[in-house]
Amino acid sequence: MNISAYSRANIMATFSKWQVPQDFADPMYNYMVFGFSPGSCFTGVLVNDWAGAILSSHPSNTVESFKALTGWMFETLPIESYGSYKAVEFWLAITDSERRDYLERDRLIHTEKEDTWLNLKGDPVNESILY
Repeated sequence: MNISAYSRANIMATFSKWQVPQDFADPMYNYMVFGFSPGSCFTGVLVNDWAGAILSSHPSNTVESFKALTGWMFETLPIESYGSYKAVEFWLAITDSERRDYLERDRLIHTEKEDTWLNLKGDPVNESILY
């Protein structure tokens, strides 16, 4: 799925709000926008399998980082994309168009029309939140 820098900035601002570390934000961004598997640790977080998440976590990951990611997840992710293995499998299987519909519905990204308008207006993108 193609999204504009404006839509990317919207999503990245949600990570900044929760102070989600970049090495957590990147796989979750790719999961949410492109439907890429986030790996075993983050899949464990998404499906509420904390034992699995911790067992497959990198030793340098902190409880604070997991708390930030969990807060971000509950506040930001479309409800259809987390909570169980079935939900994660669903999110990974849907098309870019279907994923875009959910992200637009939840106002995480702009519609294609809004993106076009923002590009034509030339409003600056807040680059500081793009990691």
